[in-house]
Amino acid sequence: MSNLSISHHERVEGHPHRWHVHLHGRDKPVPVELPPDERMSLEMTDEEIHAYLPSALQKHLEENRDDQLPGEEYHDASWDAPVRVLQTHFMA
Repeated sequence: MSNLSISHHERVEGHPHRWHVHLHGRDKPVPVELPPDERMSLEMTDEEIHAYLPSALQKHLEENRDDQLPGEEYHDASWDAPVRVLQTHFMA
């Protein structure tokens, strides 16, 4: 499994549970969501969740996308169908 090549990530203004994750070589960011009910189960601050989001997305990829070639990850993600990370993706 390859590592995601994340250049940076940012919160989506007005959406406290969504981020745009920018991958190298992609024109558009990947929308990522931590559902509110999953967020409530985490004993982490918002800052800790934001800092750990790239690792959580990598764990999501490893669990769900072993059939993807590098560079093809999350091409089907959209605003209406974001990548949904769960509390288990934030656990060490």
